Amino acid sequence: MVKLAIIGLLMLRAVLVLYPFLAFYVIVATLIFVPWTWVTGDIRAIYWVARQGVRLALSLSGVRVQLNGNTRFRDAIPAVFLSNHVSNIEPAVLFMVLPRIAVILKKELGYIPLLGYVMRLGGFIYVDRKDRDSRRKALEDSISTLKKNHISLLIFPEGTRSTDGELLPFSPGPFTVAIEAQAPIVPVTVSGAQEIMPKGAVSLKPGEITLVFHDPVMTLGYTTEQRAELMKQVRTVMEDGIRAESNLRV
Repeated sequence: MVKLAIIGLLMLRAVLVLYPFLAFYVIVATLIFVPWTWVTGDIRAIYWVARQGVRLALSLSGVRVQLNGNTRFRDAIPAVFLSNHVSNIEPAVLFMVLPRIAVILKKELGYIPLLGYVMRLGGFIYVDRKDRDSRRKALEDSISTLKKNHISLLIFPEGTRSTDGELLPFSPGPFTVAIEAQAPIVPVTVSGAQEIMPKGAVSLKPGEITLVFHDPVMTLGYTTEQRAELMKQVRTVMEDGIRAESNLRV
């Protein structure tokens, strides 16, 4: 009963404090840093502001983030970070803790006023999964981001959220990108996100999200003919990680 009361108070705080604060934060950041980024072409300032905004929003919502595993590989540059996907909160949390990254997103997110523009400035890559040309361009842009811009990628290989926490089939695209760029793949397993922000929810519940960074899977010497082998190797790591964390939470 006491726990429910605490959760209720934290959610009330989110309504009374968090949302007004975020609105103010976004307005100030928009008025100052978007014009600055547009004039200078330098994304670093608004990138930093965005990360601090996420950190503050999580803190005010009573959400804690725990980092486990081989966290030094967060600084592997450039790398392809592959994560499981059960909630809309995961991209924000990973954006907050990872070094400078580009994210591959569905094209509809690019239409969000202001946010879509800012993400495009940050090198985020939009893809229409129904358009073959769009998928091919996203593939080329992703490889270029790794090889020429030396910026890591964050990709959700399932392509959509899992409703039961089990891994969905992987898309081969991220593995093609890693092989073509000869970049390491860093598997990440996220737990607790579904409880914090279930599918369909628009607000956050207090709680803890755990990110486990697994040892990188090297792609040096791999060819696209070995892509299926690479996919199986990464999938095994992520399935074991999800299972282990699930057992800890029981």
